[in-house]
Amino acid sequence: MTNRSIIRLFSYAVCIVAVLAAYAVIGNNNSANYKARLEAAYQQSLTELSECLDSIETNLTKSGYATTPTMMANLSEDLYSECNTAKNALSHLPIEQMNLSGAYKFLSQAADYAGYLSSKTKSGTEISDEEYENMQKLLEFAKAYSNCVNDMVTKCAGGGEITDNEIKSKNSGMKVSSLSLDFTQAEDTFSDYPTLLYDGPFADAVLNKEPAVTKNAQELSKDECIKEAAKALYTTADKLTYSGDENGTIPCYNYTMDGFNVAVTKNGGYIAYILGSSTVKTQTITQENAVNIAAAYLKRLGYNNMTETYYAVENNICIVNFAYSEGGVVYYSDLIKVGISLSDGKVYSLEACGYLTNHQQRQSFAVNISENDLTNKLSSHVEVLSSKLCVIPKKNGTEAGCMEFHCRNRAAGDEVLIYINTETGEEENILMLLYSDNGTLTK
Repeated sequence: MTNRSIIRLFSYAVCIVAVLAAYAVIGNNNSANYKARLEAAYQQSLTELSECLDSIETNLTKSGYATTPTMMANLSEDLYSECNTAKNALSHLPIEQMNLSGAYKFLSQAADYAGYLSSKTKSGTEISDEEYENMQKLLEFAKAYSNCVNDMVTKCAGGGEITDNEIKSKNSGMKVSSLSLDFTQAEDTFSDYPTLLYDGPFADAVLNKEPAVTKNAQELSKDECIKEAAKALYTTADKLTYSGDENGTIPCYNYTMDGFNVAVTKNGGYIAYILGSSTVKTQTITQENAVNIAAAYLKRLGYNNMTETYYAVENNICIVNFAYSEGGVVYYSDLIKVGISLSDGKVYSLEACGYLTNHQQRQSFAVNISENDLTNKLSSHVEVLSSKLCVIPKKNGTEAGCMEFHCRNRAAGDEVLIYINTETGEEENILMLLYSDNGTLTK
């Protein structure tokens, strides 16, 4: 090899090294920028959570002094908004969500209980001493939890970063922020959380309702249930890892595989939920195909007679809502949600706790009023597009047999679902239908 060739090769090598070094610098800068943006988003969510908890504490304090229906209603609306915002902020933090049951229950009940008291005052009923005591208990837990979160905000203000000091979860093996440890310790705040006896959707009597499907089913081992988890993920049992038990109103075994977490009920071996954690970046299949895939998947799991009610797309995942149907009656309490990836048509998520809690053989409900008479109870401003018999869940955990009227406002064109009790003729609920390119939502 000549000297000229050696020099040429050396020059090429230097250029390649320079190019690789430049790419490395750019990559490091991009990584640093991404981490900075992620850290800013996390700290914003943490600050938002802290501010919401401060407002919740303030509104709970005010509720202890309110005596008029108007004031209680205003405080209830504020609490409801702040609690929902707090739950949303909590969900955006890098925390193991399965370990936050106490926080979510508190945030749900704080708003719900204030609404319950607001309804009492509107009806002219005085709030009892016991109910005021419950508000004080909620206030105590609000203060304690708020203090814990404020300490975390102080750590971040002192230079601590949420994206640093990652740890591995004992249950899932996934890396999470060490902030999870602080929130796990904060959960101890709710170790002596009181049982609230009242009439509302987040009352303990409703939240702790014994699941109808699994209560008399045979208890299975984790080795038996892993076969059901494997079937749900179209794989074999040896590809799954047992990640622990989940003890609650529906006890389950948890299994993981490639970013999926599957919960199988200990009694009966039903799939309670599936959670995917990967990001779906593209859409290659239609929403209609996703609905068909979801329906076929439920049959594969043994969830039969399920009727699609509506669907919506979020982050390239089509979430399809199904309700049990029998004899021409739709039972909206028996709800299952299936998430289908629009990238490849694979199942991304499933949530069947509503079905497992409520599904059972029911007696036929009373239809004391003809459909024509029920139609006459509708506003004169709407026209009926369709109607069907259904059973809907009420806020106190009971059910009501209704005629569902799908209507359109004659002037504005808005569409609504109006539910009229077939026994009493009273309006039970009204839902607005919101259509978009991403599907249909109710409000």
